[in-house]
Amino acid sequence: MAEEPDSYSLEAEANMEVCLENLIENLKSVGSADAYKNALFGIKLMVEKKQRRLSDLSSIGPGPLPRSLELMVFSRELIPQIVKEIKLAGFRNVQANEVLQKVIVVVPKPTLEELQQVADEVTRLTRSTIGQVAKIKSNSAMRLKAGLENEYIEPITAAKATKKLDALFDKFAELTKLHTLKKKKDLLGKEFEPENKEEIELLEKLKKKKLQT
Repeated sequence: MAEEPDSYSLEAEANMEVCLENLIENLKSVGSADAYKNALFGIKLMVEKKQRRLSDLSSIGPGPLPRSLELMVFSRELIPQIVKEIKLAGFRNVQANEVLQKVIVVVPKPTLEELQQVADEVTRLTRSTIGQVAKIKSNSAMRLKAGLENEYIEPITAAKATKKLDALFDKFAELTKLHTLKKKKDLLGKEFEPENKEEIELLEKLKKKKLQT
């Protein structure tokens, strides 16, 4: 039985959509206070002569203030020691509420060098996502070729499907670049400068396009 002619491009498009959605979700945490959780997770304290991680002694989540984290400490008695260790780790703005067993840590604004490192992470996500989109296209193209060789589909249908796969790759590769360029621009603010002609052209498209975030 012949396979649905457009099933190759339909499946590829659905998978590419998932890649883009994952990228958008990953970009949300890049450069946010939430991304600094790992720094707190690594802090260790001596409790009853045993070394314990901060993440074992509290739950850590987004805080009530911009660029802040909130710790719900399991034992009120440990709060002074926890505050001391957090400050020693380099976090200066630490507010403790022993009654509510909460500690609020405000993450300092990053330096330009730190922002550039975060922007590099955005670039890594760009390459990774485009690589995934290319793999989806390649897998669909191989299935398409097999279908043609086994006479499941006609040559004219295969040609149309191949053209559609090429168009889908171009579309999602560009959407990936637009989302990541917007993130870099938001992160670096006035320090942002397009790196090449492609980014200059993408910036113009970005002004006209309303991206879903």
